[in-house]
Amino acid sequence: MKAMVIDGFGGVEHLRLMELPDLRPAPGNLTIDVAYAGVGFADVMLRRGEFGSSFSMPLVPGLEVSGYVRAIGKGVEGFYIGQPVASMTLLNLGGYATMANVRASLTVPLDTLGSDLDLAAAAASIVNLTTAYMAIKDVNRMQAGSNVLVHAAAGGLGSFLGQVAKRMGAKHVMGTVGSTEKLKLAESLGYDELFIRDEFVERVLHATGGAGVHAVFDPVGGETRSRSLHVLSQLGQLVVVGNAGGEPDVLQSTNSLWLNNQAIAGFSLGGYSEIAPDRVGAAAKEALGILARGEIHSEVSGVYPLKKAAETHLLLEKKNTIGKIVLKIQ
Repeated sequence: MKAMVIDGFGGVEHLRLMELPDLRPAPGNLTIDVAYAGVGFADVMLRRGEFGSSFSMPLVPGLEVSGYVRAIGKGVEGFYIGQPVASMTLLNLGGYATMANVRASLTVPLDTLGSDLDLAAAAASIVNLTTAYMAIKDVNRMQAGSNVLVHAAAGGLGSFLGQVAKRMGAKHVMGTVGSTEKLKLAESLGYDELFIRDEFVERVLHATGGAGVHAVFDPVGGETRSRSLHVLSQLGQLVVVGNAGGEPDVLQSTNSLWLNNQAIAGFSLGGYSEIAPDRVGAAAKEALGILARGEIHSEVSGVYPLKKAAETHLLLEKKNTIGKIVLKIQ
């Protein structure tokens, strides 16, 4: 099989195309012929070594794929050869390749959603959409009528957080972006108001009459995370869903949270997949069903051949994208 591998931590020169042995599924797994693989900022962070140096090289990156079932491992039921599927490769990676071994529990049969879903959209969506869906429904437990703020509103995750919040009954959904160029790009994502991130505290307090928002979803980190508490209402919750800014961790006084009746929660889809894969898989099927029925839409910013994986990483590093990039594998 062909695979784009990381042969060492650092710049995009460490991404190279290789021939690797074909795969066979372990018990509980499927082997799929990959049609598309999602590209996210987590892949960039992995390549740069920001998740630690314990990975063995060469390493095939890629957290999400779509394609067709090639082989079925022992003990797996409910799938058939040639079935169109989307899967989260969060726990074993391997998406940037013509074949991938995936856990059946984290794989969604696309022909069971009740409506057609394009393979490129499925690969672009499954991780970010499932994260957004579970962060809002299971972590925040958002109430209808809530006011919500989403940071990095035009990103792969942010592009879904706003839409899912609206679908679940949020009254007023606001978003922040990092540049004026992205304000226009994010207009198609259904936000009620969009702000440049540097200005969000004053703008959100003005929009809410000083009351603040019931929930903030933050995939950025750093100073953005600290300042988010200034716009959080009493009994509001800040949900941490990433650290794309790459800034040092933010320390927070728990006494301040107590006195201001605020809460901070975190959600990592990868971490939760390790302990509750069946629950994550069920949420992924529900979330992709919403997408397939057209209740929300997926923003695919570009489709690139596998050999141009380095180019996609550079685009993400320059923060020049909206929504999600996918690689067309075959």
